[in-house]
Amino acid sequence: MKTISTKIAFLLLLTFSLSNAQISGNQVYGTGNSNRNSTATGVRSVSVNNSSLSVSVSILMNTKADGFVITFGLNEEAETVKECNSKINKRIDGFIARLKSLSIKKEELYVDFIAQTKVYDFEVNGTTSKQFEKGFEIKKNVIITTHKVSNLEKVITMASEFEIHDIIKVEYYNENSNEVHATLFDAALEMAEVKKEKYLKSFRKRSIGTPDATETFEVYHPKNQYKTYQAYESSEVETYSNNRNTNYMKKVARKNKSFYYDGVSSGGYDKVINSNQTEVGIQYTLTLTVSYKIDTSI
Repeated sequence: MKTISTKIAFLLLLTFSLSNAQISGNQVYGTGNSNRNSTATGVRSVSVNNSSLSVSVSILMNTKADGFVITFGLNEEAETVKECNSKINKRIDGFIARLKSLSIKKEELYVDFIAQTKVYDFEVNGTTSKQFEKGFEIKKNVIITTHKVSNLEKVITMASEFEIHDIIKVEYYNENSNEVHATLFDAALEMAEVKKEKYLKSFRKRSIGTPDATETFEVYHPKNQYKTYQAYESSEVETYSNNRNTNYMKKVARKNKSFYYDGVSSGGYDKVINSNQTEVGIQYTLTLTVSYKIDTSI
Protein backbone atom coordinates (compact mmCIF):
# COMPACT_ATOMS: atom_id res chain seq x y z
CA MET A 1 0.00 0.00 0.00
CA LYS A 2 2.84 2.35 0.83
CA THR A 3 4.46 1.65 -2.54
CA ILE A 4 1.24 2.50 -4.40
CA SER A 5 0.86 5.77 -2.44
CA THR A 6 4.46 6.68 -3.21
CA LYS A 7 3.89 6.04 -6.91
CA ILE A 8 0.74 8.16 -6.92
CA ALA A 9 2.54 11.01 -5.16
CA PHE A 10 5.38 10.78 -7.69
CA LEU A 11 2.98 10.84 -10.65
CA LEU A 12 1.15 13.84 -9.23
CA LEU A 13 4.45 15.67 -8.71
CA LEU A 14 5.58 14.77 -12.24
CA THR A 15 2.27 15.93 -13.75
CA PHE A 16 2.45 19.22 -11.83
CA SER A 17 6.03 19.81 -13.00
CA LEU A 18 5.17 19.08 -16.63
CA SER A 19 2.10 21.33 -16.59
CA ASN A 20 4.20 24.18 -15.23
CA ALA A 21 6.86 23.65 -17.88
CA GLN A 22 4.28 23.69 -20.66
CA ILE A 23 2.93 27.11 -19.73
CA SER A 24 6.15 28.88 -18.71
CA GLY A 25 7.52 29.48 -22.22
CA ASN A 26 10.99 30.74 -23.01
CA GLN A 27 10.55 33.61 -20.54
CA VAL A 28 12.16 31.31 -17.96
CA TYR A 29 15.48 32.28 -19.57
CA GLY A 30 14.96 35.87 -18.45
CA THR A 31 17.25 37.42 -15.88
CA GLY A 32 14.36 38.85 -13.91
CA ASN A 33 15.27 42.42 -14.85
CA SER A 34 12.45 44.63 -16.02
CA ASN A 35 12.07 48.14 -17.38
CA ARG A 36 8.92 48.51 -15.35
CA ASN A 37 8.94 51.43 -12.94
CA SER A 38 6.92 49.52 -10.38
CA THR A 39 5.22 46.18 -9.94
CA ALA A 40 1.50 46.33 -9.32
CA THR A 41 -0.39 43.81 -7.24
CA GLY A 42 -3.95 43.88 -6.06
CA VAL A 43 -4.72 44.45 -2.37
CA ARG A 44 -7.66 42.54 -0.92
CA SER A 45 -7.87 42.89 2.84
CA VAL A 46 -10.40 43.26 5.64
CA SER A 47 -9.65 43.97 9.29
CA VAL A 48 -12.20 44.30 12.05
CA ASN A 49 -11.97 44.92 15.79
CA ASN A 50 -14.17 46.34 18.55
CA SER A 51 -13.96 49.93 17.32
CA SER A 52 -13.38 49.84 13.55
CA LEU A 53 -13.74 47.93 10.30
CA SER A 54 -11.31 48.48 7.41
CA VAL A 55 -12.05 47.19 3.90
CA SER A 56 -9.66 47.32 0.89
CA VAL A 57 -10.73 46.74 -2.72
CA SER A 58 -8.47 46.64 -5.80
CA ILE A 59 -9.61 46.84 -9.43
CA LEU A 60 -7.62 46.48 -12.66
CA MET A 61 -8.78 47.76 -16.04
CA ASN A 62 -7.20 46.92 -19.40
CA THR A 63 -7.89 49.50 -22.12
CA LYS A 64 -6.99 49.94 -25.75
CA ALA A 65 -5.16 53.13 -26.62
CA ASP A 66 -7.13 55.96 -28.26
CA GLY A 67 -4.05 57.06 -30.15
CA PHE A 68 -0.31 56.77 -30.64
CA VAL A 69 2.53 59.29 -30.91
CA ILE A 70 5.53 57.99 -32.83
CA THR A 71 8.81 59.91 -32.96
CA PHE A 72 11.37 59.44 -35.75
CA GLY A 73 14.91 60.79 -35.72
CA LEU A 74 17.01 61.69 -38.74
CA ASN A 75 20.22 63.55 -39.49
CA GLU A 76 22.05 64.96 -42.49
CA GLU A 77 25.64 66.06 -43.15
CA ALA A 78 26.94 68.55 -45.70
CA GLU A 79 29.71 71.11 -46.21
CA THR A 80 27.45 74.10 -45.49
CA VAL A 81 24.48 74.71 -43.21
CA LYS A 82 22.31 75.75 -46.17
CA GLU A 83 23.05 72.55 -48.09
CA CYS A 84 22.59 70.43 -44.97
CA ASN A 85 19.23 71.98 -44.13
CA SER A 86 18.05 71.70 -47.74
CA LYS A 87 18.85 67.98 -47.91
CA ILE A 88 17.18 67.07 -44.60
CA ASN A 89 14.08 69.14 -45.38
CA LYS A 90 13.74 67.42 -48.76
CA ARG A 91 13.56 64.03 -47.00
CA ILE A 92 11.10 65.31 -44.40
CA ASP A 93 8.83 66.99 -46.98
CA GLY A 94 8.75 63.81 -49.05
CA PHE A 95 7.87 61.75 -45.99
CA ILE A 96 5.07 64.13 -44.94
CA ALA A 97 3.64 64.11 -48.48
CA ARG A 98 3.42 60.29 -48.34
CA LEU A 99 1.62 60.44 -44.98
CA LYS A 100 -1.37 62.20 -46.59
CA SER A 101 -2.49 58.82 -47.93
CA LEU A 102 -3.15 57.77 -44.31
CA SER A 103 -5.38 60.81 -43.67
CA ILE A 104 -2.95 62.16 -41.08
CA LYS A 105 -3.79 65.83 -40.58
CA LYS A 106 -1.33 68.72 -40.61
CA GLU A 107 -1.92 69.40 -36.91
CA GLU A 108 -0.98 65.78 -36.15
CA LEU A 109 2.56 66.36 -37.50
CA TYR A 110 5.41 68.28 -35.95
CA VAL A 111 9.05 68.71 -37.00
CA ASP A 112 11.33 69.33 -34.03
CA PHE A 113 14.73 70.92 -34.68
CA ILE A 114 17.16 69.11 -32.39
CA ALA A 115 20.73 70.22 -33.09
CA GLN A 116 23.15 71.80 -35.54
CA THR A 117 26.82 70.95 -34.98
CA LYS A 118 30.13 71.16 -36.77
CA VAL A 119 31.65 67.91 -38.02
CA TYR A 120 35.41 67.28 -37.77
CA ASP A 121 37.67 64.65 -39.33
CA PHE A 122 41.36 63.70 -39.29
CA GLU A 123 43.93 63.90 -42.05
CA VAL A 124 46.73 61.36 -41.54
CA ASN A 125 50.19 62.06 -42.94
CA GLY A 126 52.75 59.42 -41.99
CA THR A 127 52.91 59.27 -38.22
CA THR A 128 51.04 62.54 -37.64
CA SER A 129 47.39 63.45 -37.95
CA LYS A 130 45.69 66.81 -38.28
CA GLN A 131 42.11 67.58 -37.41
CA PHE A 132 40.09 69.69 -39.84
CA GLU A 133 36.55 71.01 -40.16
CA LYS A 134 34.60 68.80 -42.56
CA GLY A 135 31.15 70.41 -42.54
CA PHE A 136 27.96 70.46 -40.55
CA GLU A 137 25.35 68.04 -39.23
CA ILE A 138 21.70 68.80 -38.53
CA LYS A 139 19.43 66.56 -36.48
CA LYS A 140 15.64 66.75 -36.56
CA ASN A 141 12.75 64.69 -35.20
CA VAL A 142 9.44 64.07 -36.92
CA ILE A 143 6.58 63.54 -34.43
CA ILE A 144 3.37 61.95 -35.73
CA THR A 145 0.04 61.29 -34.05
CA THR A 146 -2.31 58.60 -35.33
CA HIS A 147 -5.50 57.10 -33.93
CA LYS A 148 -5.20 53.79 -35.76
CA VAL A 149 -2.85 51.05 -34.57
CA SER A 150 -2.85 49.69 -38.13
CA ASN A 151 -1.16 52.92 -39.29
CA LEU A 152 2.00 52.34 -37.23
CA GLU A 153 3.61 49.79 -39.55
CA LYS A 154 2.54 51.78 -42.61
CA VAL A 155 4.15 54.93 -41.21
CA ILE A 156 7.38 53.05 -40.43
CA THR A 157 7.51 51.64 -43.99
CA MET A 158 6.96 55.10 -45.49
CA ALA A 159 9.70 56.56 -43.31
CA SER A 160 12.20 53.99 -44.57
CA GLU A 161 11.59 55.18 -48.16
CA PHE A 162 13.30 58.44 -47.15
CA GLU A 163 16.11 56.76 -45.17
CA ILE A 164 14.42 57.53 -41.87
CA HIS A 165 15.12 54.44 -39.78
CA ASP A 166 15.51 55.70 -36.22
CA ILE A 167 12.24 55.03 -34.35
CA ILE A 168 12.95 56.89 -31.12
CA LYS A 169 9.76 55.99 -29.25
CA VAL A 170 6.07 55.18 -29.53
CA GLU A 171 3.77 56.64 -26.88
CA TYR A 172 0.26 55.31 -26.11
CA TYR A 173 -2.43 57.63 -24.79
CA ASN A 174 -6.09 57.69 -23.74
CA GLU A 175 -8.28 60.76 -23.97
CA ASN A 176 -10.72 59.71 -21.24
CA SER A 177 -8.56 58.88 -18.21
CA ASN A 178 -10.96 60.83 -15.95
CA GLU A 179 -13.84 58.61 -17.10
CA VAL A 180 -11.71 55.52 -16.45
CA HIS A 181 -11.00 56.76 -12.92
CA ALA A 182 -14.69 57.41 -12.27
CA THR A 183 -15.62 53.90 -13.49
CA LEU A 184 -13.02 52.24 -11.27
CA PHE A 185 -13.91 54.36 -8.23
CA ASP A 186 -17.64 53.64 -8.49
CA ALA A 187 -17.00 49.91 -8.90
CA ALA A 188 -14.60 49.84 -5.94
CA LEU A 189 -17.02 51.79 -3.74
CA GLU A 190 -19.83 49.36 -4.56
CA MET A 191 -17.66 46.33 -3.77
CA ALA A 192 -16.43 47.91 -0.52
CA GLU A 193 -20.05 48.40 0.56
CA VAL A 194 -20.82 44.72 -0.11
CA LYS A 195 -17.79 43.62 1.91
CA LYS A 196 -18.71 45.96 4.75
CA GLU A 197 -22.26 44.59 5.02
CA LYS A 198 -21.01 41.01 4.89
CA TYR A 199 -18.54 41.46 7.77
CA LEU A 200 -20.87 43.56 9.91
CA LYS A 201 -23.50 40.85 9.61
CA SER A 202 -21.00 38.05 10.23
CA PHE A 203 -19.63 39.64 13.42
CA ARG A 204 -22.95 41.15 14.54
CA LYS A 205 -21.70 44.72 14.56
CA ARG A 206 -23.10 48.07 13.39
CA SER A 207 -21.27 51.01 11.81
CA ILE A 208 -21.82 54.61 12.92
CA GLY A 209 -20.80 58.04 11.66
CA THR A 210 -19.13 58.69 8.32
CA PRO A 211 -16.31 56.48 7.01
CA ASP A 212 -12.74 57.52 6.19
CA ALA A 213 -11.18 56.52 2.86
CA THR A 214 -7.86 56.50 1.01
CA GLU A 215 -7.35 55.84 -2.68
CA THR A 216 -4.42 54.92 -4.94
CA PHE A 217 -4.87 55.34 -8.71
CA GLU A 218 -2.06 54.27 -11.04
CA VAL A 219 -1.53 54.14 -14.81
CA TYR A 220 0.80 51.67 -16.56
CA HIS A 221 2.01 52.44 -20.08
CA PRO A 222 3.42 49.74 -22.38
CA LYS A 223 6.90 51.32 -22.62
CA ASN A 224 7.56 50.32 -19.00
CA GLN A 225 6.08 46.83 -19.27
CA TYR A 226 8.51 45.01 -21.56
CA LYS A 227 11.04 42.37 -20.53
CA THR A 228 13.83 40.64 -22.42
CA TYR A 229 15.46 37.21 -22.41
CA GLN A 230 17.87 35.07 -24.44
CA ALA A 231 16.86 31.44 -24.88
CA TYR A 232 19.83 29.25 -25.75
CA GLU A 233 22.11 26.58 -24.38
CA SER A 234 25.84 26.89 -25.08
CA SER A 235 28.82 24.57 -24.77
CA GLU A 236 31.92 25.67 -22.90
CA VAL A 237 35.26 25.84 -24.73
CA GLU A 238 38.47 25.16 -22.84
CA THR A 239 41.91 25.38 -24.42
CA TYR A 240 45.06 23.84 -22.97
CA SER A 241 48.54 24.80 -24.11
CA ASN A 242 52.05 24.75 -22.71
CA ASN A 243 53.06 27.74 -24.80
CA ARG A 244 52.22 30.79 -22.72
CA ASN A 245 52.98 33.18 -25.60
CA THR A 246 50.15 31.80 -27.73
CA ASN A 247 46.98 33.89 -27.93
CA TYR A 248 43.67 32.21 -28.64
CA MET A 249 40.59 33.85 -30.13
CA LYS A 250 37.08 32.47 -29.96
CA LYS A 251 34.25 33.61 -32.22
CA VAL A 252 30.94 33.54 -30.38
CA ALA A 253 27.78 32.96 -32.40
CA ARG A 254 25.15 35.67 -32.27
CA LYS A 255 22.33 34.95 -29.80
CA ASN A 256 19.04 36.61 -30.56
CA LYS A 257 17.28 38.57 -27.81
CA SER A 258 13.53 38.27 -27.38
CA PHE A 259 11.33 41.02 -25.98
CA TYR A 260 7.81 40.53 -24.70
CA TYR A 261 5.05 42.53 -23.12
CA ASP A 262 4.54 41.62 -19.47
CA GLY A 263 1.65 43.73 -18.26
CA VAL A 264 0.19 43.97 -14.78
CA SER A 265 -0.98 40.53 -13.67
CA SER A 266 -4.63 40.12 -12.78
CA GLY A 267 -3.73 38.15 -9.64
CA GLY A 268 -4.89 39.65 -6.35
CA TYR A 269 -7.54 41.99 -7.79
CA ASP A 270 -11.18 41.90 -6.70
CA LYS A 271 -12.27 42.73 -10.24
CA VAL A 272 -10.59 42.87 -13.66
CA ILE A 273 -12.31 44.86 -16.42
CA ASN A 274 -11.59 43.72 -20.00
CA SER A 275 -9.68 40.70 -18.71
CA ASN A 276 -9.55 38.98 -22.12
CA GLN A 277 -7.99 41.90 -24.00
CA THR A 278 -5.05 40.70 -26.10
CA GLU A 279 -4.06 43.99 -27.72
CA VAL A 280 -1.26 45.82 -25.90
CA GLY A 281 -2.72 48.94 -24.34
CA ILE A 282 -2.81 51.02 -21.17
CA GLN A 283 -3.60 49.51 -17.76
CA TYR A 284 -5.23 51.29 -14.83
CA THR A 285 -5.39 50.16 -11.21
CA LEU A 286 -7.34 51.61 -8.31
CA THR A 287 -7.12 50.54 -4.69
CA LEU A 288 -9.73 51.92 -2.30
CA THR A 289 -9.49 51.47 1.46
CA VAL A 290 -12.54 52.45 3.52
CA SER A 291 -12.56 52.54 7.33
CA TYR A 292 -15.82 52.44 9.28
CA LYS A 293 -16.42 53.24 12.97
CA ILE A 294 -18.06 50.48 14.96
CA ASP A 295 -20.83 51.11 17.49
CA THR A 296 -19.28 49.88 20.76
CA SER A 297 -22.49 50.32 22.78
CA ILE A 298 -23.97 47.10 21.45
